[in-house]
Amino acid sequence: MSEYRVASRYAKSLLTLSQERGVLEQVNQDFELFRKICKDNRDFVVMLKNPIINHDKKSAILNRLFEERFQKETLAFLGIIAQKNREMLLPAIAEEFHTQYNQFHGIGMASVTTVIPLDDSLRQDFKDLTSRLIGKQGIELAENIDKDLIGGYVLKVEGKQVDESLRGKLNELALKFS
Repeated sequence: MSEYRVASRYAKSLLTLSQERGVLEQVNQDFELFRKICKDNRDFVVMLKNPIINHDKKSAILNRLFEERFQKETLAFLGIIAQKNREMLLPAIAEEFHTQYNQFHGIGMASVTTVIPLDDSLRQDFKDLTSRLIGKQGIELAENIDKDLIGGYVLKVEGKQVDESLRGKLNELALKFS
């Protein structure tokens, strides 16, 4: 079974359980912190995926790192994952939990790539544009910078892409001439 499917099932189970117990927001905060740690600390992710490190050692590391910060439901979930020797899936589970949490709350996800960092006004304009495109009020906007765009932006929303970059326009023009 693919990593995505397994992660999706675990995330769905955790989402359902945390809803039933009334701790969905706290568990979401826990997994947001976990996602940030995974994003910022490559060594942590490598440790989780390393087959040489004993599963008990990984479980002890997870407990030591998060016992003071996480809800008991989140810690219990991490313990179950460690018992089943699936620690390597935790970063994917955290990402999938985030996606399912956003779907549950009707929050749309989009990614915008520009040449320069967005200011608050432009960020709001992109959120408004995305909201009109997909019909959702809440929008989570991931921002990326790519100097090769030359100018303009590339907006990706739910499998659709709006390429209004200078590089994209030049590529279109080159295709027309060839």
